[in-house]
Amino acid sequence: MSTALRHIPQNAVGRYSPNALEGFEACKLLRISTFLTYSSAQMSEAQPNAIADYDYILSAVQLRFTYTEHYLREDGTVEFKIDSLAGAKEKFKDLLAEIKSRRLVALLRQVSGSVILAVGKDVLRVEYSRRTPVLLLIATLGTIAVDGWFRTGRLPGQNSLWITLLYTLAVIGIIGTHELGHKLISRIHNMRSSQPYFIPGIPSVIPTMGAVITSAEPPVNRDSLFDLGLSGPIAGLVVTFFVAIAGALTSYLLPEAIVQREVQAGNLQLVGGLDLFTAYLLNIFGLGRPPTGMDVIISPLVYASSLGFLITFLNLLPAWQLDGGHIARAVLDRSRHRIATYASVALLFFLGFYFMALIIFFLSTRSAEMRPLDDISPLSQKRKLAFIGVIVLAAVLYAIMIRNNPFFFR
Repeated sequence: MSTALRHIPQNAVGRYSPNALEGFEACKLLRISTFLTYSSAQMSEAQPNAIADYDYILSAVQLRFTYTEHYLREDGTVEFKIDSLAGAKEKFKDLLAEIKSRRLVALLRQVSGSVILAVGKDVLRVEYSRRTPVLLLIATLGTIAVDGWFRTGRLPGQNSLWITLLYTLAVIGIIGTHELGHKLISRIHNMRSSQPYFIPGIPSVIPTMGAVITSAEPPVNRDSLFDLGLSGPIAGLVVTFFVAIAGALTSYLLPEAIVQREVQAGNLQLVGGLDLFTAYLLNIFGLGRPPTGMDVIISPLVYASSLGFLITFLNLLPAWQLDGGHIARAVLDRSRHRIATYASVALLFFLGFYFMALIIFFLSTRSAEMRPLDDISPLSQKRKLAFIGVIVLAAVLYAIMIRNNPFFFR
């Protein structure tokens, strides 16, 4: 169903984190949202090569770190009690880059006041399906197109097929660019990841449930975790701005008499106001104050951009498995991250997004957080400053693009 704006005078939306580091046998194999963890069950399969790996691991670690003790586990994992953390971030990245060629993986953790470096066999190899992402993409394009057709209707002065096509490209462009942002950062940080898995939606309710990318390994350190979380929302937001402009350009005027007839027929819904950003764009293109007797027909592309702004806002919240949760986890420790998650849930309830709040709360109690391999080295200073910008951006998105948005609040 299309939407019409009637002007109203002023008076009238793997991990590897056991409580105590006791070797890789403490891990469980988990697939949570966008990452996999390492399991000692898989690592122990490589026991016949444990001695050869032991000598190699000792040599590789000795070149980069000083340690006071080391232990060889039954599964071939070697643990080192690190003596100095000077330059640990770059040393760990260098170590990881070298040992990957031998199918080894490393973790850097702080346990009971000691810094532990664990190096063991990585036998986890995920083979991604090539067919599944394509089939899901086709199905999602279908639900978006049908949803666009429902939202476009057959109104005078509007090419329904053309608008439906633009709407489909807009929605898949926003979601797809969001995921490709993650994909690009994964490649930059040498993280092997899948193609986007798009999730079909329910036409006339929501065009798509979004998309996910899975990774066969956690981020290397807090910097890469931060970049991974931020890349998707920013990439999607850029496309959303262009879609919003296209939405304003494809909105148009119709006489009130025709609008009233379409409203009575159930083809249009009347709204009396808009969010600040959409109102500003319509103003720029001469539709902000329609002449007497005329109403503005809001393009379905405006809904597509509103959906994009909402997705970006939600994904910037510092909540558990959302992109903003990954960003926050790179800045905060585990306990503060949990507090930030509960604060985000409370905020969503307060703002009226009850369903999303319940989903986040449910997932936060059942799923593991994304934790980098090197969870010791601090986040870079420029990223700490960028975190403040993320919070400010989320607030601005809500205040200007979501609050009073007729697609979310009636």
